[in-house]
Amino acid sequence: MITNWFTLQKCTDYFDQEYRNKVLERCFTFEKNELWLQFRDLPSLKVHLGQPFQYILRSSSPLNIKKESVRIFPALEGAILEAVAMLPGERVMRFIFKDGSVLSILFLSNRGNVVYEKSDSLKYFKKKITIDKELLIEKEVQTFSSLREDPRFSPFWKKNGPEIFGINDYNSIIEIIRSSNGKEFHDRFVLSKTDTVFQPEEFYSNYRQFVITHLQKGQFHQDHKSIEARFSAKLNDLQRKLQDTEDTDKNRDRADRYRFFADTLSACRHLVQAHSDTFQVPEMHQQDKFPNEISLKKDIPIAENIDQFYKKARSSENRIEENKKRHQQLLREYDEWEKYYNDFQKIKDARALRDWKKAHPDVLKEANKNHTGDNERRPYKEFIKDDWRIWIGRSARDNDEMTFKHATKTDIWLHTRHSTGSHVIIKKDGKKDIPKHIIEFAASLAARHSDEKHSSLVTVTYTQRKYVTKRKGMPPGKVHFQYEKDVMVKPADI
Repeated sequence: MITNWFTLQKCTDYFDQEYRNKVLERCFTFEKNELWLQFRDLPSLKVHLGQPFQYILRSSSPLNIKKESVRIFPALEGAILEAVAMLPGERVMRFIFKDGSVLSILFLSNRGNVVYEKSDSLKYFKKKITIDKELLIEKEVQTFSSLREDPRFSPFWKKNGPEIFGINDYNSIIEIIRSSNGKEFHDRFVLSKTDTVFQPEEFYSNYRQFVITHLQKGQFHQDHKSIEARFSAKLNDLQRKLQDTEDTDKNRDRADRYRFFADTLSACRHLVQAHSDTFQVPEMHQQDKFPNEISLKKDIPIAENIDQFYKKARSSENRIEENKKRHQQLLREYDEWEKYYNDFQKIKDARALRDWKKAHPDVLKEANKNHTGDNERRPYKEFIKDDWRIWIGRSARDNDEMTFKHATKTDIWLHTRHSTGSHVIIKKDGKKDIPKHIIEFAASLAARHSDEKHSSLVTVTYTQRKYVTKRKGMPPGKVHFQYEKDVMVKPADI
């Protein structure tokens, strides 16, 4: 696009005019594929050799050097620039210094790199991409008679030359290129005929405007696509939850089954043998839709078995009512997010996207917070209790990710006091006080997902997430916490 030899040659003329005899203070990088050349008393130069395209620009303002920047080619620090020149026939821009060292910028598609050369030794900015030293040897300038012969013209130029320049004569095309200040043509920067003769400052201004405009366009499409994906993921997640809360038959069948077990055992308790792990339902009590054999816990009395089946039945019945309330809430939430999504689809340019971001910071934050890609695994399981979301870590590493990357500082963190187990998070989601029964329910889940899940009572500690920290060297799942409170609960029966 903008790395054809002739465009780079004109950039070279401009940089040679502006930076000749200036001191290079340092080379450094902030991120992959970008190298900065910092000059004394002049704006720094940014060399970008990655996506969406390669370019070189001077910064418009002083750099705010980050602590995480990495020094590159320290031997060049303090070197005085003697000249900037193009390698004849190759898309290589060379910064030649008075101490004999050369910094070559290779605009070569997938082989783009920056090479420091001194005394026949080469050092690379991108160490995994090396070149043949022959490439950097200056060869004799050849003369050509057609676009097809001239290697400085890319296949695009050779194919579209007559349309771009309006003529077929090679020498006339070369003359147009020499005097051109550049302009956009079919989304490309080309050196076709311009109203004024070549001026390095005017050319660079046009070149810079083209680069910035197309970077903004590319960034707009990238940002738009990213936010759109988050909206889609949010709607898909809500759709899944709607389907889950709409299906009450499963909970109803479970409640009826547990209640049948409890009623049958109550009526037939005199028939149950002590320490038995099963009970065959007498024929007179049998029903077609329920099993004829009831599994028992043989290490507890029959009365406690009956009590547990009644508790399971009530829990399933409560879940039905909770799902009904949750379903209505999810319907309202889905309609709201669908409206956000439809309005967002109308955004067609960077300015409108910027305005939308300013007007909807909370929506964007929520979409980002809840976004998980289609193939991305969540580090937690989620329970809903009276419209409160409760998360349970799936493993030791998942505990860390859930607690420190997904939970917010005001959420409530829970863990068993005396044993290993899952971290549990109560999501506040903007609410103020968490009811006592929600804390107790979350604590019972923490107890259930711990090594003490078979104990009758378990001590569970809880505190705000902001008081939970991880010290260097701690193994996965291990944390330090303070300002905690304790609660004694039975492990949840789920």
